[in-house]
Amino acid sequence: MINFRYHIVSLMAVFLALAVGIAVGVSLSPSVSAGLNEQAAQDRKQVTALRGELDRVNALDEYRDAWAGRAGQQLALGALTGVGVAVVAMPDAPNPVVQALTDGVTAAGGTVVRTVRVDPDVFDPTKAEVVDEAVGAYTEELGLQEDMTPATRFGRALGFSIAAQAPQERDELAVGIGDALQGAGLATLSEGSNRRAELVVVVAAPASDPQPAPELLQAHVQADVGLLFHAAGLVLAGPNSESITGTDVLAARTDDDAADLVSTVDVADLPSGVTTTVLAGQEQLLGRQGHYGALTRADAPLPTLPVR
Repeated sequence: MINFRYHIVSLMAVFLALAVGIAVGVSLSPSVSAGLNEQAAQDRKQVTALRGELDRVNALDEYRDAWAGRAGQQLALGALTGVGVAVVAMPDAPNPVVQALTDGVTAAGGTVVRTVRVDPDVFDPTKAEVVDEAVGAYTEELGLQEDMTPATRFGRALGFSIAAQAPQERDELAVGIGDALQGAGLATLSEGSNRRAELVVVVAAPASDPQPAPELLQAHVQADVGLLFHAAGLVLAGPNSESITGTDVLAARTDDDAADLVSTVDVADLPSGVTTTVLAGQEQLLGRQGHYGALTRADAPLPTLPVR
């Protein structure tokens, strides 16, 4: 995304190139007008001014992030006390964002009972049989239907394995389904707590060029809706502050089923977005949902405060 910082850097490059060109020209031709030397001096002055402006913009960005981080910790303090949370990283979800959201949940009083990495094979049409074989033995327990897509089937299965609508332990069936998904190479589930999560935070990928195919984005959303079937709440967090086009978050916001079920946050790569994700999770557990952030189809910057 082209922003103010980009324009400053571009202008600096132009002026530097011009100054270098003038200097070279003067050295090669002593008869060049003294006006060129004056222009070069002005250009150097302009570069210095632009460099100072860039430093100022960077300092302001650091200030905003630091302010949002400190204020957000207080704002979200206790929002998830006693809540079990599963953090599910979709393919290409950035590790720093996954970690920031994990830390945000913990700071809000929640317990991250499981971290899951979803493999891209889940959404590969040529490997649909792998999904069907992994979950086929649990068709009745999961309430699977013939017309469900592989992504929906996967979401239902993963949701049953890691989540529940009320606090409870993972029983033998839940563990078995998780093992089946891991054995098929469809997901990696962290070890640790044997508790199921009431809240699921799904971390999506940032915008990319080229953009993912619409069918792939739709499959991601189907998996999210499937996950929510067994959980008390789900927030789809996208590190999309620079662009939302071609992302899971925008796909969810424009999907008839997902738009009214899951909550989304489009700025999860910002400290303020981490706080918003936590508050959106708290709201989900209270039976409400919304779409938050700064970009297309956001309902508001964050849930109405206080969340209760």
